[in-house]
Amino acid sequence: MKKLVILVIGLSLVLAVSASAFNGMRKGFVLGGGLGFAPQAKWEIGTIKEEKSGMALNFIIGYGWDESNMIVYEGNVVGYSSDIPNQTFAQGFNGVSWYHYFGPGQKGAFTAVGLGAYVFDPGDFSDPDPGGGLLVGAGYQFSPHWQVGGYFSSGKTSEGIFDYDHTHFSILISTVAF
Repeated sequence: MKKLVILVIGLSLVLAVSASAFNGMRKGFVLGGGLGFAPQAKWEIGTIKEEKSGMALNFIIGYGWDESNMIVYEGNVVGYSSDIPNQTFAQGFNGVSWYHYFGPGQKGAFTAVGLGAYVFDPGDFSDPDPGGGLLVGAGYQFSPHWQVGGYFSSGKTSEGIFDYDHTHFSILISTVAF
């Protein structure tokens, strides 16, 4: 997960210097990312569970086939301080998402639906294997290239015979270059 955070920051810097590759229409290549707050990130295994709040981020890269629809790879993750082993944990969704924007122009509501893998990085402990993950979201694009959205994600990870259940809710302000 730490590598994913470094990747998102690096790609955000590339975004700033490669703005000439985008035509301003929500059609063609799209690249974006956002930061925000996760009021809820939860994991549980059997009777052990933890629910925390923390920092949220997302990264998208993909293609808009018209002014209303984009298909993207999305990483939507949450980082927080765990009390159980007193370490920083990260968990989140990685997969394919479909964004649908309502109404003409550069402002208006949007929805997001994603299907992919859920990942869990429990600090210094061994990383569980990714499992299936689901993402749903909705929000509002308030100016060209800027939007605010709420995202809910759920999934499973596993380590040997143990299965972890995960959920997180995040509120993000994102920029999307198109």
